[in-house]
Amino acid sequence: MRARLLASGRGFEGALAPPGDKSISHRAVLFALAARGRSRIRNLSTAEDVAASLRFAASLGASVELGEEVVIDSRGLGALAEPGSVIDVGNSGTLARLGLGVATMVPGLSIFSGDASVSRRPMARVIEPLRRMGALIEARGGVRLPMAVRGSRLSGQELSLVIASAQVKSAILLAGLGASGETRVTEPVLTRPHTEEFFALTGIEFEEGYEGKRHFVVLAGQQEPNPVDLEVPGDPSAAAFFIVGAACSPGSKVAVSGMYRGETRGGFLAVLERMGMSWDGSGAGATRALSGTDVEPAEVPSLIDELPALAVAFAAAEGRSSVSGAAELRVKESDRISAVVEMLGRFGVAVEESPDGFAVDGGLESVPRSRVVDSRLDHRIAMSGAILGCLAGGETVIEGVESVPTSYPGFFDDLARLAGVSVELS
Repeated sequence: MRARLLASGRGFEGALAPPGDKSISHRAVLFALAARGRSRIRNLSTAEDVAASLRFAASLGASVELGEEVVIDSRGLGALAEPGSVIDVGNSGTLARLGLGVATMVPGLSIFSGDASVSRRPMARVIEPLRRMGALIEARGGVRLPMAVRGSRLSGQELSLVIASAQVKSAILLAGLGASGETRVTEPVLTRPHTEEFFALTGIEFEEGYEGKRHFVVLAGQQEPNPVDLEVPGDPSAAAFFIVGAACSPGSKVAVSGMYRGETRGGFLAVLERMGMSWDGSGAGATRALSGTDVEPAEVPSLIDELPALAVAFAAAEGRSSVSGAAELRVKESDRISAVVEMLGRFGVAVEESPDGFAVDGGLESVPRSRVVDSRLDHRIAMSGAILGCLAGGETVIEGVESVPTSYPGFFDDLARLAGVSVELS
């Protein structure tokens, strides 16, 4: 599927209420599944990835009622049912990893499969610590989907993560809920603390803190969360595309409401502000052209998902920008370093690829008036290419936009409204 965009040249203007945060929505569904009783979730993401989590919950015996308020009735951790068929995670690496942690507590056999993209993503970082806890897991080639896990008795362990990953941390902590003894996870830096936030929300007893720069979470096993009652905040990773668009267009202003503002999700805002974006806490704008900047390795965990969007800002900025310490991008829905480099090249932008990042010489002066971008079926590359197309002017064709609804079903509607762009899907 492709999108043909004709830019209006007007910039970005209007109000944006970003869709429910995808990371939080996944966890809301999984904690509702683990709880005994009725959970109520409002503003749940309508992304296809989250729909896969809802199907996962239903396959383990929960009752799921969809509507403006999603209602999930579950019998709790101690009564989860063996799924009657293969669990299809679609394109969701989050569900593949976090769902694996939950499935360690399910009697019988749970088999996970997914689309071609997620089946290429390595799972060793989550499989190995779960096996140390006693999980019985098999995977294709030892590290990829499809995966099979047989429910078994787990014992809490002390596990130290070498690479910061909120998904790996969360999978271990979810498995730790049903384990005997204490589970302790340390990570190089604080990653998204959404699982810890749900512990606090649902009455789970835990401890967290720092040992030097390393963050740790300690959890006593054999705990069951209380039901979830939550309004999911807006997704900063979705809002980032339009914030970047406004920041790159002098005279633009996009007002953003209801967006999650936790400390681990605002790294991209800090980068844009030092480049020259005007941000008043409720909206983004631009009074001048952005200046190039360098994203250092220590910043990467707080903006890993927003780097494709930031690459658009680098392309539009004056001067040179660079990213380093982002090798994790190589194993996302696509090799996002390679995909970003290729995308920027389609717009005539000078860009250099490195093993763990890229460097961009900003400037859109010699942009081809018509260009075709291969998104590699990666939703973030597709949306970044669309924003860059609006900034560059002329016609842009984005191939592989069927991936966009995995995270942001309303993206092209919001693009047409906020940028005045003509969008033709075919």
